[in-house]
Amino acid sequence: MPLSCIVAIGDELVGGFTLDTNSHWMSERLRLLGYPVKRVTQIRDKPREIAEQVGRELDDADVTDVFLSGGLGPTPDDRTFAALADALGRELVIWEETRARIGRRVQRMHSMGLLESPDVTEGNLRMARIPAEPAHVFKNRRGMAPGTLYEVRGKRVFVLPGVPLEMKGIFTEEIEPEFLGGGNAATVRELRFNFAVEARFYPLMRELEESYPDVSVGSYPNFETKELVIRVLGADPKRVEQALEEIRRRAPV
Repeated sequence: MPLSCIVAIGDELVGGFTLDTNSHWMSERLRLLGYPVKRVTQIRDKPREIAEQVGRELDDADVTDVFLSGGLGPTPDDRTFAALADALGRELVIWEETRARIGRRVQRMHSMGLLESPDVTEGNLRMARIPAEPAHVFKNRRGMAPGTLYEVRGKRVFVLPGVPLEMKGIFTEEIEPEFLGGGNAATVRELRFNFAVEARFYPLMRELEESYPDVSVGSYPNFETKELVIRVLGADPKRVEQALEEIRRRAPV
């Protein structure tokens, strides 16, 4: 099963000013599409740190798809494309199709009274400056910053805006149908127990780890509802059901 990783970029995330809902949403979508996430990393808007993290993800033999989110906007603190160019050893180039699309959007916003000038600013132009040789450039129908795809050492690197509306639009409308259609989603089953003591499940879960190494079994207590959720996840539906039946039959409640 292919594994993904997510790198969420932004000082506002690491500083606790903004909740990283993008990674949560993307993790669920990737699991359902059959590209489960191995790791989610939050890093600052520092070019060296971004480039180093991209390098680490590319060196991970388990990971087939890397998703970067954030840092594609028009201000100086948006540094993802420049950092990625450094990580990939490529120069930054003006992507003409994106520049033209930004120009049309600026003129449209000016005609609506949302912008004072119909001219493309240097800030606007920054969003059309991307690392050379992309495998694909996404349109982004909800904003100016393009999403991009790079193919590097047998892996795919998807670069997405941090604005949730724009990220979700590119992901669902452009990435899912064209690039994420071949995965096999894992089977997920849950058992819920009321007023169950989590620690009492330890021996059974340790045994299941050994007898079902291909299945993930986790316990998740909710102290407000007094409910304990036992979640079983795996690639083989039959093995998941077998493990679930053992828990159902032997649960210490």
